[in-house]
Amino acid sequence: MVAGATLLMLALGTGCAEQIAKPTVFYCEGAGWYSSAGQVESGLRKAGFKGRFVNYSWSSFLGPSTDHLITARSGLVASGLADRIEKTRRNGPDLPIYTMGLSAGTAVVLNALEKLPEGIRVDHVVLYSSSASSTRNLTPVMERVGGRLYATTSPHDGILRAIVTNADGGGGPPAGKSGFAMPASRDHRVAQAYSRIVNLPWRASYLQFGWDGGHTAATRSDFVQHVIAPRIFSKTPHPLDRPMFRTVNNNSRPPRKTATAASAPPSTVGLH
Repeated sequence: MVAGATLLMLALGTGCAEQIAKPTVFYCEGAGWYSSAGQVESGLRKAGFKGRFVNYSWSSFLGPSTDHLITARSGLVASGLADRIEKTRRNGPDLPIYTMGLSAGTAVVLNALEKLPEGIRVDHVVLYSSSASSTRNLTPVMERVGGRLYATTSPHDGILRAIVTNADGGGGPPAGKSGFAMPASRDHRVAQAYSRIVNLPWRASYLQFGWDGGHTAATRSDFVQHVIAPRIFSKTPHPLDRPMFRTVNNNSRPPRKTATAASAPPSTVGLH
């Protein structure tokens, strides 16, 4: 009994959950919106994901405006997420890590990725209805991403149409309204980064999966299952992907063993 109690104390002291390496999703809610994580997790689970789903709490709980204008840009908030990602990667070097965010939560995700140390990468990134700047240069972000970055966009997003200041403080319209834009510079680093960035614009066929073009509807369970999951649980780019920059010979780093670790079957509804 004494030996058993000792083992229990050691497990608690070292963080038992941290020792069990699994594929991991880190998710950041939007500003003042605290109920989309369940839909996203449900969609991933239905697509076959069996790893950890971590809803990273970053809200100040002082309201959407404070979160959008102040908390989403906090270096401490971004560093906290970056630290969690780094520890997870070191605990499971070959296991997939996905980062996702909604609205202002996408600014937290992007800022955190930029803070990752050299050699620490996530596999794929999904930005739902991003309120980060569409003109933000994502090259530093993509140098910490082994696979692809997907960003849902919709001209019918009423919340993004009303935004005056982007969550990351950058200029131009929010990325979730019309998509990220290519930087003026087209050097090799930029080309390699943007050859792995895909804007996913809303279209009428997505109505069958619950996304009507609205702000939070992009996180609906069916849309995540049938549109997002097949893209991030695959070793190869989705046939319908249209990356922002096309290269003749894409030498970007391949994603890690996502398909095997996630055990995700292909969508049975067809390609979307």
